[in-house]
Amino acid sequence: MEESKQRIQFVYRRKRFGRDGAAGMDTGIGVDASDRISRLPDHVLHYILSYLPIGAVVRFSVLSKTWHRISTSFPVSDFSEDGLRLSKRREIQDWKNKFINFVQDSLLAQHHHNTRSRKFRLSMDLDPYDPQLTSRADRLLELAAKCGVSEFDLNFQNISHYLLPQALLSAEEITVLRLNGDYKLSLPHHAINWPSLRVLSLMNVCVDEAILQNLISGCPLIEKLALVYCYGVKSIRISGCIKLKEVEVNEGDSVLERIEIHVPSLQTFCYTTGLVKSCFHIDMTGCRNLEVLKLKFYSITEEIGKVFQDLIAQFPALTVLALNCYATSVIRIKISNPQLEKLQLWSSALSKKATISVHKGALYSYDFLQLREYLGNYNQIKRLTLRINFVGVRFIPEILNNISIPALPDIKHLKLKIFPCTSASGSLASLRDYRDIVDGLLWVCHPETVLLVSGWNYENEFIQILCEKLMQGGENQHCCTSSHIKCWRHDLKDIQIEHLQQNAEAKAFTCGTLLESLPNLGRGEKIRFIFNW
Repeated sequence: MEESKQRIQFVYRRKRFGRDGAAGMDTGIGVDASDRISRLPDHVLHYILSYLPIGAVVRFSVLSKTWHRISTSFPVSDFSEDGLRLSKRREIQDWKNKFINFVQDSLLAQHHHNTRSRKFRLSMDLDPYDPQLTSRADRLLELAAKCGVSEFDLNFQNISHYLLPQALLSAEEITVLRLNGDYKLSLPHHAINWPSLRVLSLMNVCVDEAILQNLISGCPLIEKLALVYCYGVKSIRISGCIKLKEVEVNEGDSVLERIEIHVPSLQTFCYTTGLVKSCFHIDMTGCRNLEVLKLKFYSITEEIGKVFQDLIAQFPALTVLALNCYATSVIRIKISNPQLEKLQLWSSALSKKATISVHKGALYSYDFLQLREYLGNYNQIKRLTLRINFVGVRFIPEILNNISIPALPDIKHLKLKIFPCTSASGSLASLRDYRDIVDGLLWVCHPETVLLVSGWNYENEFIQILCEKLMQGGENQHCCTSSHIKCWRHDLKDIQIEHLQQNAEAKAFTCGTLLESLPNLGRGEKIRFIFNW
């Protein structure tokens, strides 16, 4: 079987063929004179075809009647045009007709042989000057619906306008519909009837409020709604969806001004924008059962920060909160959710502050103090993912001698991501920066585990510094003589290290053996430090 697969791939790469032996068609595939491969059992040939792109399978379908039968009976669910480099319009039209014929014959053959798939993905470039091509594509959707397909993933490009066919709007068995394409979406003047639809996703599609409202109202049992890089809509209003659990809105460069969601069943809401917004309105007062909230802004102003704070306060059941922004002028956002278990904060503005700390020294020590105080206010948070962007770090505990130090937060598991930035002089982080990060973070909290990832030079350097500090242990009895603030070494009793492998097994390391193995670890390897305080 493997030999046959290699032979057919070799023929595919090196030769040319024509339909039923015709010469002169440059398709990139040749026919072995003995045609021994086509005599193999169908299931073996289907296995071989599974290793080829769909464009190659289309070309095999015109080799002969035998290959047409084998290719079209091959259970394909993903029909995607490959990147043909055709320049002549007639060649392009000829290829597209062959592609559509293949999709049509394949659907019919699968239906006939009862090998139909519930999923159907169609990705192709249409022609704005050839409406017949769009009509043929629509008939494929109608045929797929008749063949029992329930999940549609449609990616149409190179058109400015697309009218969703009525046959799809009335397909009651559809459970998933994903539309992707840089076009303006229109609907026929008929009611949408999707009583079984659970997932609706629009990407790069131009829609207005009326069309979006019609789509949503046509699927009363929808569970997930995704609007990604959609433009043309200024406000989103969702209500009455009694099963809706997840909403994702990524507005990209569109001008979205208002979001109103009144759905008690909603559990997850994700919102992303790449624009600088001076004001924005989100009304989710009817979503008090929300558990996961993820917000990503380019910039957070004081006014937007107030919107966030009011929004977060509406969700007493919130367990996961992620805030991400490139820049912020917000000094403080109050978070008082009693059920919060996971908090993820990221802003490149923190790297700017760290740059200032290099010059002012004490400022960065106060940053660690504020982090300790902040986490101490939310002891229900047991897992923390901390991403640090920095240009120089200085943690000097002596500066905090005359300050009331808050109690240690009860962080159990810390996942740490370190990203040193290039300074104005062009230099990256120094070893002292890594040492101060270790000292500062282990002073902020005493986690049971710290998870790090190997790979890049700065990641390995940080692991190296952590190992070296752990090997010092509590041997340096004079490390804190100039300060009443004792460092983390005095509290540490024991340390274990595990290399988490892909087979879910953990290989034990000591600090010494990890340092020896570190140069040989691949990128993305997970190293877990287990602390006994």
